[in-house]
Amino acid sequence: MVRGSPNPHHFGLPGRLRKTRKQRQITPSALGPKAGLDVHVAANIEAGQRIPTVATVARLASALGVAAGWLAYGLGEQVIRGAASTTDGMGARLSAIRTERGETKAALARAVGLSPSTVADIENGAQTGVDVLEALAKVLAVSPAWLAFGEGPMTLPPRRKAAAATQEPDHG
Repeated sequence: MVRGSPNPHHFGLPGRLRKTRKQRQITPSALGPKAGLDVHVAANIEAGQRIPTVATVARLASALGVAAGWLAYGLGEQVIRGAASTTDGMGARLSAIRTERGETKAALARAVGLSPSTVADIENGAQTGVDVLEALAKVLAVSPAWLAFGEGPMTLPPRRKAAAATQEPDHG
């Protein structure tokens, strides 16, 4: 058993992308243009050579017909409910939850290893990587799928602990 923090949710993105793309019978070189992206984007993400922005994930998810929160972070339903996923409102959600949690841009930036101007840029509509967005969400105790795409509940349910850790020993 591995001890310590669980892997970030975005670590599963390459596998979810590959599996979904294969299910849809789309080649990596065809997926990029279908999503309005470079021909090599899907292959580079699947190979772990590129961490995409949340906007890139939203475009790939739309081209594949899946929810971006599921594709990026494995959260929520795979199937799209309603309109295609976008990052519209991401900056406003970040600003609102940061303010609600009493965090300054500088403190939040320090907590995730960014500059305050980068946090300000994201709040003003700039895109960021799925890894950075997940780090921000973790510090703010919100779901990265909600923060990036407005999908699912605002907060994540707690991860389950191993059943063995909670069982009482049998002294029969």
